[in-house]
Amino acid sequence: MYKFLWVSASPSLKYFHRRLLNNLSKVVKLEFWEYYQTLDEGSSIEGAIDLLQEHLDNSECPVHLIGHGVGGTIALGYARIYPAKVASLTLLSVAVQPAINWHSYYYTQLQSLPYHRECVLKSIASNLFPHIYPNYISDLVERLNRDLIESPSNHSLFQLDIQSEGGVEMPLLICASQDDPVITSSALYGWHSYFKSVDKIWRSSTGGHFFHHFHPELVSYQIEHFWQKLEPKLVVHQFDVALGLQDRVELN
Repeated sequence: MYKFLWVSASPSLKYFHRRLLNNLSKVVKLEFWEYYQTLDEGSSIEGAIDLLQEHLDNSECPVHLIGHGVGGTIALGYARIYPAKVASLTLLSVAVQPAINWHSYYYTQLQSLPYHRECVLKSIASNLFPHIYPNYISDLVERLNRDLIESPSNHSLFQLDIQSEGGVEMPLLICASQDDPVITSSALYGWHSYFKSVDKIWRSSTGGHFFHHFHPELVSYQIEHFWQKLEPKLVVHQFDVALGLQDRVELN
């Protein structure tokens, strides 16, 4: 029995996962696990990994894990600690240095720009969502501001976290966008140093940090066919990739 699990750690930003999740859910029974960070709790990736282990402790079969951003970082950390429990790992917008995320990008911008928090978040919102309508910026700023509070992070204005680089034992798919200001080419190409023959990087040419929100069908196609190679009996969508050829770059 196949088991597929989306790992989330950003309640205020999960709206931007819905289109991709809807597409994937038409092919597999995709479960959703979410970490909630309250104001009275310590914030750490390690604590989130422990909670994910509690959730999967009684799972009878290895799970195909997938996550974006901080959720992907949690999935990565779990896969390294419990490799026997993970059938495959799919990471969206996760750098080879897992501590690089939009939070670290925010604190770097806050330190370098002579503006207050809201102005910096407005600038970052435009960068993370390059194709969003300007009248949505205020909503994005509110969501990003909440995510800085709700999502587990070891970053702060005083110190940026650094995590261990490395690969994983199970098959790995990395998805990202060419125009993402957070996960740059150098932050992405470093994965090749840890790749196995089955591992793969796929990049959309547009979409920013949340590229899967703007190109859900194309991203779903790549993920589904990655899973199908591992689970040959899995029946996936037939998608006319010719329609999206200009929006993808494959780096094997």
